[in-house]
Amino acid sequence: MQKYYFRSMSHVIFLLFLLLSCECSAESGNEYWIDRYLSVSYPLKDIYVTSSYGSRRDPFTGGRAFHSGLDLRAHYEDVYSMFDGVVDTVSYDSRSGNYVRLRHGEYVVSYCHLSKTFVKPGDIVIAGDVVGKSGNSGRSKGAHLHITVRYKGELINPSVLLVYIREVRSEVIQSLGYTSFLGRDLDCESFFSLHSSAAMEQQKKYGIPASVTLSQMAYESAWGRSRLAVVGNNYFGIKCSRQWLESGKPYSLHDDDRRSEKFCNYVSIAESIEHHSRLLMSDRYRECLKYAPTDYHNWLVALKKAGYATKKDYVQCCEKLIKRYKLYLYDRMALRDASYS
Repeated sequence: MQKYYFRSMSHVIFLLFLLLSCECSAESGNEYWIDRYLSVSYPLKDIYVTSSYGSRRDPFTGGRAFHSGLDLRAHYEDVYSMFDGVVDTVSYDSRSGNYVRLRHGEYVVSYCHLSKTFVKPGDIVIAGDVVGKSGNSGRSKGAHLHITVRYKGELINPSVLLVYIREVRSEVIQSLGYTSFLGRDLDCESFFSLHSSAAMEQQKKYGIPASVTLSQMAYESAWGRSRLAVVGNNYFGIKCSRQWLESGKPYSLHDDDRRSEKFCNYVSIAESIEHHSRLLMSDRYRECLKYAPTDYHNWLVALKKAGYATKKDYVQCCEKLIKRYKLYLYDRMALRDASYS
């Protein structure tokens, strides 16, 4: 058996999972897939984009400015190398703060605004190695991780690499047949249990009933098994807006009301859930906000009326899930937790 060197706990957990659940011998061919899985790593334990690559409102001046990278939510967390490579630069400047620049072949990745750095120039890094800790150094409004990527010297959207990492991991899981490891092919109770915490957090944050979020997730994604959910982590059937496309965010083509429509792709399920919540906070769905977070029926009626779904019995389909699996209990739990906080 080949030796594996890594520091990311997610890598450790996944490898142990495979070793315990199948014969991972070279003859079985599984060793190739383990190597492939371990060849990539997300830069953070959890991925949520707070500011995209491209034109945006500058947080300091308030004017429009080009954002040369990607901002990820990170509050003093370990930052991982995404691929095998070498440390090019470790330094500080007034704009980037403490930063680490890694070279991965023709790609150069910079992690900025770090609070700590754990590597030095010339160090060899492996995907999943901790290279620093996110922070608030340099020109920054708060703790986060800023990533810039250059390919052959030219700036590119870092989302390209995050999507590639997601695709590699999905390919490995599907090739080995362990789709349940990604949250796919779960039984219905497990599906809701897996996503209930996130749904309740959205209720506390936005007032959207957790039961509505969960029922829509299950219905729209076919319990996480739809091609859109597997390929793009899109659990709500959300199509691309003009703004989404103009900002260069990822999408995939799927047949719906028309052939080859563009649907949003996300780096993680968490990002899909957050985008869904923000969509429901838009003016189009303002009628929903008239109802309490425990009034799932009127929330669903208002969503349907605003054009969220075209299926005639959409409200009944979601309500059936809510009642059958008692998802309304999550609404009450979230309301109770919010009252105590």
